[in-house]
Amino acid sequence: MVPANPKKPKDRAEIGKIALILLLGFFAGAVTGVILDRLTGVPFFSSYLLREAIKFELYVIKVEIQFTPASLIGLVATLYFVLKKG
Repeated sequence: MVPANPKKPKDRAEIGKIALILLLGFFAGAVTGVILDRLTGVPFFSSYLLREAIKFELYVIKVEIQFTPASLIGLVATLYFVLKKG
């Protein structure tokens, strides 16, 4: 019988590392998408999937996140490598 969740993070530091790796994969996918769009001349990978960006406003800092096909591909690829390699 195969366990449902074979690799669980053991502590908060490991969860933080995984979250940072996923964020970097999201950014790497977005940057790769922009480069591919410039090389091919077709604006597919950097087209926005949402009408407006997701906004988080903290007193001094304002963060906006916009999803693109390339950023989601980067996120999925990073998830695969993180879960596969451990």
